[in-house]
Amino acid sequence: MLNKLEAKSVVMQVQYPGKTEPAALFSGRQQVSDGIAFRRYELRVSLSAQVKEAVSDLLLPLKDFSKQRLLKLADPCLLIARFQAREEMEGTLFRWLNRIIGTQEGFGFAFNNYGGMPGQPLYWRVQEPGSFRMLAERLRVLEGWMQGNGCGALQLIHSPRLLLVEEIDESIERAVQLEFSSNCHRQEMVLTELELVVADKGNQDFRLLSRFPLLPPGFKQQAESFNL
Repeated sequence: MLNKLEAKSVVMQVQYPGKTEPAALFSGRQQVSDGIAFRRYELRVSLSAQVKEAVSDLLLPLKDFSKQRLLKLADPCLLIARFQAREEMEGTLFRWLNRIIGTQEGFGFAFNNYGGMPGQPLYWRVQEPGSFRMLAERLRVLEGWMQGNGCGALQLIHSPRLLLVEEIDESIERAVQLEFSSNCHRQEMVLTELELVVADKGNQDFRLLSRFPLLPPGFKQQAESFNL
């Protein structure tokens, strides 16, 4: 699955104020250390209403296949980062994310086509993901803090994809591909906000935890011009 990225198994000693312990291995599942369950978190792009509507229109003809369990439609999301943490870490996590995201300017981007190989999920491809790479790298500062608290690896997505269809039965795969190929998939939007979602212990479904707005595009340049 496209959204199941596998982290390398690495154990290291991490120094953090008042604490030294091995970093927990990230397996994509909730981990338990000393009886404490780690919650799963994802940082996602807040999709525009226009993009959501376009996705809904695109997937509407496939709903009957979904009812027959011949395919599994995704909950469309554009993933930026995935990690695990303890609930009591959320206060510090929010401060870090506010500091990182709140000083980052938003930017425009486009979905320019769909992708997917036979037997693989279908998704929208982001054209020129360079701005997402820079945003992901700004989040890397969280890695040492997380590992120092035994939370394991931080997964950063440098070339995000908007997952649309997770699974397709072989008997209808060609029909679905033809349906997709007959549509125009170009959509443009401006990134203005990221969403932090969480899955609680024993729950596979994510729920919205908080929103983090970015600065308007061009804000820093305007501020510099004002100060001259």
